[in-house]
Amino acid sequence: MAKEDVILDATMLNGLMGCAQYFDFRYNHNFGSLSGKSNSLETGGLAHKVLEVYYKQLMAGFNKQQASSNAIIAGQLFINGCQHCAGFTPTDDKPKPECRHQVDEYPGVFNTPEENEGYRTGWKHVLRTMEEYFTFYVNDAWKPMGVETVRTELMYEDDELRVGWKAKFDLIVDTGQIGIVSMDHKTFKQRRDKTMLNNQFIGQCLLLKSRNVIVNKIGLQTSLKIADRLSREVVSYSADKLEEWRTEILPYYAWKYVQYIETGHWPKNYTHCDAIYGPCMYKQICEANRNMRAEIFAKEYKVTQPWEPLESGD
Repeated sequence: MAKEDVILDATMLNGLMGCAQYFDFRYNHNFGSLSGKSNSLETGGLAHKVLEVYYKQLMAGFNKQQASSNAIIAGQLFINGCQHCAGFTPTDDKPKPECRHQVDEYPGVFNTPEENEGYRTGWKHVLRTMEEYFTFYVNDAWKPMGVETVRTELMYEDDELRVGWKAKFDLIVDTGQIGIVSMDHKTFKQRRDKTMLNNQFIGQCLLLKSRNVIVNKIGLQTSLKIADRLSREVVSYSADKLEEWRTEILPYYAWKYVQYIETGHWPKNYTHCDAIYGPCMYKQICEANRNMRAEIFAKEYKVTQPWEPLESGD
């Protein structure tokens, strides 16, 4: 009998662990909200784009001042939509230039105001925070080794199942102290304790043959000084913890995924309707009667591009 082949990333595994119905809507039917990404996702994406360009510039040989200036410019393009992708009206004598970028590289923001507005963070505050970040870490001696790097590896195999794991690294750095590790950028508005129970971090450790991940925390609060909003915390794993995840947890959910596909049944899990970042995107669908769901889908959702592991990152 042929083996079942499954490829997962942390976003997909989190979906499987949380709610099979959510997974079905998001990854099988590709339903996305008509209102677009939330303010927190847009501001997080903006900060990630700035950091991506900054560290790529450092790897290319630019000094820190040049790299930070270019990174802020990239952030402004992210906000407005790239000049080659949006905001340009072609004429007969001035055709629209061919875009040099992927569509989602500089998409523009739609749910993020210019200044802070109620519970929504403004894009100007994000850029100011990033400028403060560059100043705060100006003497950082860690060497960037890879930016937005994607790696894939066969993580588990038995007589019936093969599971591949794919991960995108925000940044891989040589710390000179704990070796070459993943650094994952996390923006937040409220302080939360770090947790080692994280599929993304564990998968990154296994791919890098490391036991440590650095969480690069960037706070977007307005009530604290920048020194109190920035921190780099190390999350460490024992060899046993990593092996348990690789040989027990990952294959269990991979088999659940295979079973859901074979039966066509994707059960709801009502314990994941409300999370720390807000309600599930499909909560109103599950709350509605079955005869009303098609109408809600038509009014509130659109079919997006099919998901590929790490297409938009975590």
